[in-house]
Amino acid sequence: MKYMNESTKRRALVVFVVLSAIPPFFLLPFPSSLAATSVSLWLADSLGYVGIVLLLWMFILGAKSVMGTVFRDLAPVLSIHKWLGKYGSLAIFIHPLLITFSYGESWLYSFLPQVATEFQRHVTLGRIGFWVLLLTWVTSALLRDRIAFRPWKYLHYLAYLCIPFALLHVPDVGSYYIQHTVVKGYYFVLVVAFLCALVIRLRGFFNLDKTAYEVVSHTQLGDGDYALNLRPLHKHRLAPRRGQYIYLKLGLLSEDHPFSVLQYDEQSGDIAVGYRVFGSFTRFVATIEKGARVHLGGPFGSFMSQYDTDDRPSVFLAGGIGITPFIDQMIHGYGKREQWLFAANRSRSTSVLVPQVTPYIAQGRLVSVYNNEPSPLQTGEENGFITADLLRKYLGDDLTRYSFYLCGPPPMMKAMTALLSNLNISPSQVKSEKFGW
Repeated sequence: MKYMNESTKRRALVVFVVLSAIPPFFLLPFPSSLAATSVSLWLADSLGYVGIVLLLWMFILGAKSVMGTVFRDLAPVLSIHKWLGKYGSLAIFIHPLLITFSYGESWLYSFLPQVATEFQRHVTLGRIGFWVLLLTWVTSALLRDRIAFRPWKYLHYLAYLCIPFALLHVPDVGSYYIQHTVVKGYYFVLVVAFLCALVIRLRGFFNLDKTAYEVVSHTQLGDGDYALNLRPLHKHRLAPRRGQYIYLKLGLLSEDHPFSVLQYDEQSGDIAVGYRVFGSFTRFVATIEKGARVHLGGPFGSFMSQYDTDDRPSVFLAGGIGITPFIDQMIHGYGKREQWLFAANRSRSTSVLVPQVTPYIAQGRLVSVYNNEPSPLQTGEENGFITADLLRKYLGDDLTRYSFYLCGPPPMMKAMTALLSNLNISPSQVKSEKFGW
């Protein structure tokens, strides 16, 4: 698949997911009787296996180190992962309802735990998986905007617990499993697939899919903004392209978070990342000192991949620390063709990275836009926001001749995307920075 472009690989992945969900409908013999209870039992068991398959796909798609070997850009993989979580989970929710109907039980049967017999205990394993998945689905599909990222993240991980509960639930309660050897074989294929995926995920937990780096300098650029310079400790090193990002992990039990690459030195292998203290993870990162050991995964992203094959002049729209993926491009890409940088910040004191690229930008092609700068404005500075009138002031009336690259906080990205759409800029001319996870 490495010779396919990203969109072709994404379509191929979708086809693989769909095809993998089809076998249960053919492996489970269709009932000889067309009675509603018999057909619903067949459909319930088929959807139960489909649900396990889709949960396995969600588990596999969550392994960045694996998906990163196939996809340079993980954002499309994340979109498939989200879709499966939101809609694929419905197959599992329908399963207990059809079982309840097939056996003529009370509608509370699939929800209330029963442990009196061996059979009831195995049914309850499925109930536990159902409750956990339902909690995850409600918090992710319905309440995501109302829950802080960190609580949501750990609740979201609970969905993976559904897989072992579902697999343990099958052998003693699955009528097709008990009666048909081919179904047993299919079940064991799913068990092996889960164990392989589990090993892969544990590989990431123990940093076996990451590269060790040392902090050679950690500089505070401004109020809450930092530059972290990292050097590889071993011969193996990452080689990020312009506009890509890496995942940084501080230790064995640490989370890993994405950071845009500020600069990459091909000779030494040094990587510089810029970040703004925003949450608990970046607050902790801000305390690490020179000599500290960290682990990097990646690189990921295809944000600037079309730059070298696009003949149009380029416009970079950056919000705050969103200027980071443009730094290396402005320093090394100057002179190839016309390129502009519109850097939006609250004030001069927060536009800490703008001075780094100023010497490399042709005169007049850097526009600093301040939301609130009380001091007198200088040439190339504007108060307010990036608007259609502001773009036309510097770029001219024909904005369709440019390609636009957007990076910044989500509200800014959303506003800029809508602005460019209203200006009739083709979506193919607009590229947005999106972290994969």
